[in-house]
Amino acid sequence: MKNTQNNGKILKTFIPKIQRREIFTIILLALELFVFSIVSNNFLTVSNLESILRNSTDLAVVSIGMTMVMILGGIDISIGSSLGVVSIIVGWMLQSEINPILIGLTAIVIGMGIGYLNGFLITKTRIPPIIATLGTSNILRALIFGMLGGSWLTGLPKIFTPFTRGYLAGIPIPIFIILIFYILFWLFLTYTPAGRYIYAVGNSAEASQLSGINSDRVKKLAFSLLGALVGFSSLIYVGRLASVEITVGNDLAMSSIAAVVLGGTSVLGGKGSVVGTLAGVLFMAVMKNGIVLLGIPSLWEKAVVGFLIIVSVVIDILISKRTEKTQREQISKNRTLAKIDSK
Repeated sequence: MKNTQNNGKILKTFIPKIQRREIFTIILLALELFVFSIVSNNFLTVSNLESILRNSTDLAVVSIGMTMVMILGGIDISIGSSLGVVSIIVGWMLQSEINPILIGLTAIVIGMGIGYLNGFLITKTRIPPIIATLGTSNILRALIFGMLGGSWLTGLPKIFTPFTRGYLAGIPIPIFIILIFYILFWLFLTYTPAGRYIYAVGNSAEASQLSGINSDRVKKLAFSLLGALVGFSSLIYVGRLASVEITVGNDLAMSSIAAVVLGGTSVLGGKGSVVGTLAGVLFMAVMKNGIVLLGIPSLWEKAVVGFLIIVSVVIDILISKRTEKTQREQISKNRTLAKIDSK
């Protein structure tokens, strides 16, 4: 009964709200759109804007899962390698002309399995998430080379191409995919006990455990959901390219982490929202597109991504320190007032 009451309090306490960081990212995105529309005549064309959305759909979907993991104070740098392994399996199944529904379910289940494995390693062995996922990433990357045998999968059937190139009622299907996934996971994080528990564990795993929340189960759930989203994204990836190259997913982890931290999710855990993440994803997608349009070498794209990650983390740490200082001052003030009242 006590645990039920404590859980109820947590459900009321950890209701995600739009923070200043999310609003700041949205403003940055608007400024970025304005700047690129001025410096490039080809930027604000329908075909280019569609291209931005199509090329960022898989990043947008994966970043939802990365948001949940980072709210927990974790990180997963194996998602690019996971995407590669699942994409190869999808490619093989397409070549064997297996039912598309079965292919989709297989991709999601395998991705979820890899995510669960990461969560299991982290919770059972207490290995830091960055170390555990670095290990699985290297294993999966070696597996990719072994599965492909040094060559590419090319000329794959375009069964999943409508996910990235199709239209519904004259609107590109990627828009529907992004909106559906972000609305569903916004509802999940905002209105379900499991979603609130992710915020609670991210704020304090120890306090959550004392309140009756199984923090290890919550972590395994988050990593499993991330894996499932990676599995679904493999369908988008294969549908867009109709091939799987040896370097598949190389930049996915860094791009996703950059989008999530830029969107306001704290690297220390406990704070973040999919609203901010979507703004971060769009910011990253527009930046990459603008760099291509301006003919800037792709090397600078990586430099900008690295710079954004560092700046976002520094801002996050400074905000956290300021918040902690304010809380300490408030606690000290309350204690002083309590002593005065007792006299």
